[in-house]
Parts: sequence; C-alpha cells; structure tokens
Amino acid sequence: MLNRTFRISKSKDYQHTYKKGLKVPGKYIIAYICANGMDKNRFGVVASKKVGNAVKRNKAKRRLRAIARESQDKLSRGYDIVMIARQSMVGADYNRIEKDFYSVMKKARLC
Repeated sequence: MLNRTFRISKSKDYQHTYKKGLKVPGKYIIAYICANGMDKNRFGVVASKKVGNAVKRNKAKRRLRAIARESQDKLSRGYDIVMIARQSMVGADYNRIEKDFYSVMKKARLC
C-alpha cells in the first residue's frame, strides 16, 4: 500500500495540479505533474467511469498505486503526480502499463 505521506488527498491539491501542472499523455495513463516544494513525491490516482465498472476501476487504481510505490526511488523528488487511467488500460497487462508509466516519466524528465 502507498504510504499516506506519499498520497495526494485534498481536492485543492488535485485542482492545483490539473491547472498548473504539465500534462503528459501516454497510451494507458495521462499524468499531470507539478512541483510541490517538498522533498518527496506525492501521487494521486484517478479512474473515471469511462474505464469501466467498479471492479475494473479499482483494479486500474491498484495497479497504478503499485507502480507508484515501486517507482519512488527512481524518480526525481519534489513533485505532485496525478495519474489518470485510460480506457485502454483495462485489457493491458501490468508490464505494459509499467513501461508506459516510465515512458511518461521520461517525457516529463523525472527519470
């Protein structure tokens, strides 16, 4: 599980990241990235009803949280990262989603 200190929990933090952050699209996720002025990264995970029913949305969010937890040491620090699951994520396997995440982070120059 992703530790509470590494999560974005407030609505105003999500809104700030959407408005001021850099939008980086990938095949399976869309990432919004914004500097947070801290010495750690915070992650937010979103899956809309376009992704599917509750079971599919929860699976997508679990996968994204697992990727965020594993990637904490590999990314530059001091950013809020909101990951939005795309509809294409439902049929994809974990390795492809993870590769897409790292390609998105490379585009944003965080890796």
